Amino acid sequence: MTDSPRPTRPFILRIGGHVLMRILEALALGWVVWFTVDVILLAGSEDPGATSSAWLHFVKNGAWEFWEHLALIDDSAVRSGTWWLVIACLALVSFQRYRPAMAKFLES
Repeated sequence: MTDSPRPTRPFILRIGGHVLMRILEALALGWVVWFTVDVILLAGSEDPGATSSAWLHFVKNGAWEFWEHLALIDDSAVRSGTWWLVIACLALVSFQRYRPAMAKFLES
C-alpha cells in the first residue's frame, strides 16, 4: 500500500476549526455547570416538591434557562455573569487541550 499524502488545510481554516471547537466545548461545559449548580441549589430549597424530579426540572427550566440568560435577559448583570461563566469554561477547555503544547513550548 502506498501512503497518500494528507491534504493540508489552509492555516486560517485550522485556526478557525480550533477556535470553533473550543467555543462549542465552552458553551457545552457552561451549560452543564449551570444545570448542575441549579440542581444543587434547588436541592437546598425549602419547597418540598422542588427536588421531586430533577428530570422534570431539567425539561421545564434547565434546558432553556442557560441559553436564555446568555442572550434574552434584559438585565445586563445577569447576562454578563453568564458570559463570564462561558469565558471561564473557555479558559478551562483551552488549557486542557493546549497544555502539552504550551508545556513543550515553554520548556524548550
